[in-house]
Amino acid sequence: MLWQLVVGRNVAPGQPVAAIALCAVVLCATEARGQAERVASRARAGSAARVLSTADRYLGVRYRWGGTSPKTGFDCSGFVQYVFAKHGTRLPRTSRQQASSGQRVRPVWSALRPGDLVLFAEPGRRISHVAIYAGRRRIIHATSSGRGVRYDALDTKRGKWFVRHLVAARRLSPRGASLAFSDGSAERWSGP
Repeated sequence: MLWQLVVGRNVAPGQPVAAIALCAVVLCATEARGQAERVASRARAGSAARVLSTADRYLGVRYRWGGTSPKTGFDCSGFVQYVFAKHGTRLPRTSRQQASSGQRVRPVWSALRPGDLVLFAEPGRRISHVAIYAGRRRIIHATSSGRGVRYDALDTKRGKWFVRHLVAARRLSPRGASLAFSDGSAERWSGP
């Protein structure tokens, strides 16, 4: 009777070996799936740590509109593009184009993971800024008002602007494949 409950179907009294084998297969498959998810999660975390470590190397590099190099300066999307290129991930050039890269993530701070792209816009306007979520309610980005590459904490007076103007978030693959999509889905933010 116990075998019938475990397996979920009728098992003849002489078939306990088949029931044990079926249970083993089910348990092994469940454990394997869980282990694969844990490995993938560690890979994402490791990838994010490497990306953030690279981004951290450019703290203090001056802001330059249209800038794509630490020698001449970065704008927001040039910085993000440069950092991810160091890890084999090709991104489009502008923040609006980058808003269509990778996998869409709900633009809610609690849904983000370190290494996600976060994109900002004024209500009814096009996306105008991109940053990398650094975890612990911080972003790293190249900003004209902050005069270069810096961290901003979301719980500060300055950080409140970013909290209120987050309109999109994207998660990039740790495998380094090209992630550019041209569906135009993020071209204009219409607001809630």
